[in-house]
Amino acid sequence: MFRDVLRKRLEKGPVLRRLREEFFKAATEILDPDEFLLALRRDMEKLNNYVLIISPFLNRTTVEKFCNLREVDRVLREGKKIVVVTRPARIPEVEDPEEHGLCIKILRDHGIKVIEKEKFHFKAVIIDDSIIYVGSINPLQIITVKYIPADYMLRFVSEALVDEITERFIPEYQDWLK
Repeated sequence: MFRDVLRKRLEKGPVLRRLREEFFKAATEILDPDEFLLALRRDMEKLNNYVLIISPFLNRTTVEKFCNLREVDRVLREGKKIVVVTRPARIPEVEDPEEHGLCIKILRDHGIKVIEKEKFHFKAVIIDDSIIYVGSINPLQIITVKYIPADYMLRFVSEALVDEITERFIPEYQDWLK
């Protein structure tokens, strides 16, 4: 009996692995900086409740461009949340404290909640507990007009992955969304 169960499990293993792989391919995108911005805008058009942007560093041009997106305007007008987590302006890791501080002010002036956290390097965007972007792009710093760095974002559609990452690596997650 045990042999039969084991044999059936071994037969199913490759099938389950292929199904999991196909699902992963369908629910995952690898994006360069320009593709990332386009995908983020598309996701914000369908946003139900919130977008959480974790960007340790900020750039004035990128922040102003983000704040002036029609998708951002619509989200805020509809009373949905945009939360940005970034580093405080006056810490040694911030290259231009004046510009970074101005970016924080611009975000807040547009009605975006800004949370300042000193020590982190994680870069991500989470939308409605179901979509997560993770990678090397600082979402509110990258400028592709001047150069296109070899940065990327991976976009996953997975509530389970959002739960796993937030529970393991972002203990403040629920507090940030309040």
